[in-house]
Amino acid sequence: MIGFNSLTCNGSTLPRIDASSNKRFYDDQEEISSTPSLEGWAVADDGHWMHGWFFGHPEIEDGTHGHTSAIVELDAAIPPRWAKTESRLYRLGIFYPPAEREIRYWTQKHYGLPVVFGVAPGGSDDIEVMVAILRSTGRIRSSKIDRLERAYREEREKMTTST
Repeated sequence: MIGFNSLTCNGSTLPRIDASSNKRFYDDQEEISSTPSLEGWAVADDGHWMHGWFFGHPEIEDGTHGHTSAIVELDAAIPPRWAKTESRLYRLGIFYPPAEREIRYWTQKHYGLPVVFGVAPGGSDDIEVMVAILRSTGRIRSSKIDRLERAYREEREKMTTST
């Protein structure tokens, strides 16, 4: 699956654990269901933390974009279902490939509002609409938007040829 090779970043491999070696996270669904979730998440380039939109966090408003504390463990499933950081356990929600995620991030940022749970960041599943919104704002250089759009199309092409 595209994007999960980024779990090894700059030569640093994130700690991943085998389901059989740590039953606590797999057998206790109540613990998992009561933890904050991270939607539209991504592992930082340095591989040490994650960023995304938070929901159910005791200190962060729902739908706010931010980053976690340092990653301690990451589920071995592909895609990962949870991440343990220095401060807490997170359920990992939807994952977007990097270019799509960046388009969604910038579109949502231009709205200036938190993401509503269950609504895709950027407010749509139509990337063309989001790209048009980014172009209409004039806040991002058209060369950057062109690069994002090209990268998005390349991601989609890889996904269709790999299935």
